[in-house]
Amino acid sequence: MSKVNVSSEIAQIKKVIIHTPGRELDLMTPDSAEEVLYDDILNLENARRQHSQLSGVLKKVTQPFEVRDLLTDILKDGRIKSELVHDLCRKLEVPHHLDDLLELEPEQLTDRLITGTPIRRDSFQRYISKKQFAIPPLPNLFFTRDAAMVVNNFGMLGNMATLVRTTETYIMRYLFLYHPELSCSDHHLVDTTLLHSSRGTFEGGDLLILREDVLVIGMSERTNPAGIDYLIEHFKKEGRVKHIFVVLLPKHRAWIHLDMVFTMIDTDKAVVFPPLINERNAVDVIHINISDPNLPQFSRHDYLLEALCEVDIRLEPIYCGGHDPLYQQREQWQSGANFFTIAPGKIIGYGMNHYTYEELARAGIPRIEARDVLEGKVDLESYDKYAIAMAGNELTRGGGGCRCMTMPIVRGE
Repeated sequence: MSKVNVSSEIAQIKKVIIHTPGRELDLMTPDSAEEVLYDDILNLENARRQHSQLSGVLKKVTQPFEVRDLLTDILKDGRIKSELVHDLCRKLEVPHHLDDLLELEPEQLTDRLITGTPIRRDSFQRYISKKQFAIPPLPNLFFTRDAAMVVNNFGMLGNMATLVRTTETYIMRYLFLYHPELSCSDHHLVDTTLLHSSRGTFEGGDLLILREDVLVIGMSERTNPAGIDYLIEHFKKEGRVKHIFVVLLPKHRAWIHLDMVFTMIDTDKAVVFPPLINERNAVDVIHINISDPNLPQFSRHDYLLEALCEVDIRLEPIYCGGHDPLYQQREQWQSGANFFTIAPGKIIGYGMNHYTYEELARAGIPRIEARDVLEGKVDLESYDKYAIAMAGNELTRGGGGCRCMTMPIVRGE
């Protein structure tokens, strides 16, 4: 029986998966950064220090699990270890590394899968290869939202848009199947094997659960129409989702996923990047009504917040960057619209986005410094609403914010 259950963006968080950045960041060079989807290389010490504010806050309000710990747990089972290594070596076409990897202890193998497995120079072709790794390091792993997601009581694996992130999906697949904290049987795990023939892709940053029966999906440079059709077919069979709203995002580095321009933070509020979410005809929004799975209905709308009124979801927009177009662009680039919701009206994001936090305060969600929470100077229980501000100027250079770095597996009702 599946132990995962997420039917809302905002319900009280109970369990969440994160990954503290590690040595995989230190292995990036200016030449390899673009290959692993970075605009720049990150400083590991700064990234870890900032991420510790996120993990520290989460430990006070929920139960966070580290990918590294979960993976090591399941690799202690020899059968699971063998199955994962065989699958990954076959997918990455590195069968010559199979025996070496199988000989490693669980902690060592976890490290090799996350920080990379150097290529063996034991053939002419591999000797002259410019590649440094047979299994590449995973500098994007701390964005745990992308490779997997939970919708209702289904675990869903992202079909990543780039091959360099393949290992992340395989790790998540085995965690969902075999770790006792998740325990998704094949019946409750939506695998993406079938997508390979249709070239469909989708990633977790493009999927938001506004209500048990209502999803919003971004069509972006990472999630394409074939991937969205695959999701629609699944939800038609699943039965609980009745309405899907697809936002057709322009392909742009600043908004690689929908959650970079839109995050729901309360029962009646969302942080938005106005030029895309709150202006008529800026982007197309397609409402797909699958209440009757045999006869889906499609309709077009001028903008997202208007379209959501059709299903009785009315959200007050809180402008990322305030009302100045210059600061809207600057703060959106710095993940200013990307918040993780702990509970309704209780959120965490990057504190450097000052104008966004001023808008939140005006909407009745006061700013609290993460360091004050961690030092015990603030009692979160005494606040009905709050916006925790953590350091993030290093982390955001990786291209994501607090929602990107968290993958909820259980939320309250």
